[in-house]
Amino acid sequence: MYINLFRSVMPMATCQNCNHKWNWRTTFKQLLTFRNVLECPHCDKQQYISAKSQKRLSIYSFAPLIIWLTLSLFDFSFPSIVVAELIFFIAAVIMMPLSYEVSSEEEPLW
Repeated sequence: MYINLFRSVMPMATCQNCNHKWNWRTTFKQLLTFRNVLECPHCDKQQYISAKSQKRLSIYSFAPLIIWLTLSLFDFSFPSIVVAELIFFIAAVIMMPLSYEVSSEEEPLW
């Protein structure tokens, strides 16, 4: 039930060519390629990560620094900071595929 509620808030990527909705596993595999060009698993057409998604995904790279600085500011111990970072990392890996949107054309970031 929780996953269905979460999916309604952050829907999965949908191919702009054939309207095939990607599942979490497929999106995660595409994420591991570290490429801007992705292939639709249904129609094999090239899809690009949208500019909006790229900006949204960049937050994940700054969050560990913000968490570390915040916890250090409040004098948390080093092991507790490491545990918080690991928890964030696991949550980020689970949420990243849900943050993807694709488009059929490459979009400029700015």
